[in-house]
Amino acid sequence: MTEIIKTADALKGSVPYSLKLCLKLAELEKQWHEVVGTAAAERSSPVSCEFSEEGLLISVHADSPGILPALRSRKPMIARSISSYLGVKNVKLEIKVGKVKKPSSVKDPLPDHLRRPPVLISESSLQKNMKDICRDVSDEELAESLAKLKTVIEKRNRRKK
Repeated sequence: MTEIIKTADALKGSVPYSLKLCLKLAELEKQWHEVVGTAAAERSSPVSCEFSEEGLLISVHADSPGILPALRSRKPMIARSISSYLGVKNVKLEIKVGKVKKPSSVKDPLPDHLRRPPVLISESSLQKNMKDICRDVSDEELAESLAKLKTVIEKRNRRKK
């Protein structure tokens, strides 16, 4: 089986320049906040890249028209920073309003010893809540889902005490 290595480790070996540049471009999105600064990174993201004889054209989306003047005023500084990060001489930026992709903020799961056990509910408590909810809700599937939710919440609240 092929071993997965980090991008930085791959770039250390004898890799063609074009592949190194592609790997660095792939990393640019992850490192965006370090390359352009936290303030700019919160309101913008790189979207696409085009290669030409004149250099590299990177399209950047800003999340609102109000931020465009601030980003455009920092355009030369951002271009230099990207140029330095990628190791490319000519980087041109095209900044426009568009959808900004935010990096994932999902946290790692807790270790097993810190996780709470699952909530097990009895059929009798579920049926009791089902009867209560069926009076107000005509859709049987929705009533069952709400009854399960109510039963789990009640059981968790008792567990906390």
